[in-house]
Amino acid sequence: MVRNMRYVSGTNKLEGIMARSGINKAEVKAARSAIIARGENPSIDAVRIEMGNTGSKTTIHRLMREIDAEGSDATASTIDEELTALVARLALRLKEQSQGQLDDAKAILDAERQAMQGELQDTRRQLSELRERHAVQTTTLGSQTATLLQVREALQNEQKENARLSQAAQDTATRLADKDAQIQTLKERHLDAHGQCALLKERVRNAKVETEKLKQQLTERDQQNRVLELILIKTELALENLKGGQTIPQPD
Repeated sequence: MVRNMRYVSGTNKLEGIMARSGINKAEVKAARSAIIARGENPSIDAVRIEMGNTGSKTTIHRLMREIDAEGSDATASTIDEELTALVARLALRLKEQSQGQLDDAKAILDAERQAMQGELQDTRRQLSELRERHAVQTTTLGSQTATLLQVREALQNEQKENARLSQAAQDTATRLADKDAQIQTLKERHLDAHGQCALLKERVRNAKVETEKLKQQLTERDQQNRVLELILIKTELALENLKGGQTIPQPD
């Protein structure tokens, strides 16, 4: 029974108290009786262990010899009384020790509970802050998403406009190339026309010269024709005069 109480406590405080208080014959007898009751050999080591490793082996050996010397004088009632007294003392000591341990444990539990409550409050506060930050981030994310969609739409429109302008620029470049080709053709035609115009001018000048020559020739022919006409008239007159017996006038 003593050994069982020692193991229930779970500490060596009871052993220290008994060691400081010493051991007596009643305690050794109770331990010896408990070992015998279990059917074990009540050796010195077994008795000492039964009492919680209390007392020296010399003292235990001496007390066990005294108990053996007493023989069977002790009655069952005496053993019960001594055992009861021992159990009562051990129970009182165990109660005091247990109460101290309970008080210590309660203080530790109270401190741990307060710490846990503080941690719980901190956790709740952190959770509330996280929720607030999450709400703010959600709102911000929504605004950023809307802005991103607007920017993306504007970018798509800008890309379409750039494509249209690029196509228009290509069309304009093509038209300009066509215009350049036309201008070049017109320049070539202009040069040809200029050459032809110069040639025509030269021909006109030549024609004028020829016309002047023809005019001069016509004038000369007119004069010759007039002279011939005069000669013809005079000749006719002379012939008529000859026919009429008149003297033929001499031409001038």
